[in-house]
Amino acid sequence: MKQIAQLDVTDNKRLVLSIGEFRGVERVDLRQYVKPKEGDEYIPTPKGINFSAEWIDDFVKMVEKLKEVD
Repeated sequence: MKQIAQLDVTDNKRLVLSIGEFRGVERVDLRQYVKPKEGDEYIPTPKGINFSAEWIDDFVKMVEKLKEVD
């Protein structure tokens, strides 16, 4: 997986957006990473979503709808 972007949520938690191939299908992964008490490297958690890159336009449209929420 190639990391595209990351957002630090707290001092020890971040969201990471990645793209890569799995079983011949390009996939997008948005996952929570945490930094353990011992160590400097963030590690992925099970919390996140993974979907086919062909759905990226629909996913972006869904996220943009958040701007319309009052």
